Amino acid sequence: MIDREGRVIFGSLLLVVLSLAGSLAVKRQFGVAIWDRPLLAFLLFAGVAVAVPQLYLAATDDNEARFRSRVRFAAVATATLAIVFAADADGGRHLVIALLGTGSIVALVCYEVVADYRTPSDDSVTGVP
Repeated sequence: MIDREGRVIFGSLLLVVLSLAGSLAVKRQFGVAIWDRPLLAFLLFAGVAVAVPQLYLAATDDNEARFRSRVRFAAVATATLAIVFAADADGGRHLVIALLGTGSIVALVCYEVVADYRTPSDDSVTGVP
């Protein structure tokens, strides 16, 4: 039996495969492929395949360490995929993809700073100034 995490990730990958199959049908019918639209392809792969399942699992998990690790993975994977997809884009699409990737890393850094600020240090717990 597949656990909950496996079902969520498998479901997102199945959705990506179905989207690609639908894209092939649209390409045959209308001549427009998903690969001709790098922003749409980036949102499909980075969003549906990586970020959405990881952030969903992070939001529904009670373990703080797993939560932080899932958020980190989603941000770094989004930034990495942004580098890959921005290379094929041109003009404004390149800028939008680059901003999404950069924004994910900036959001991660802000989250880590706030999380570390709220976490009590070992010195304050023991009473040592």
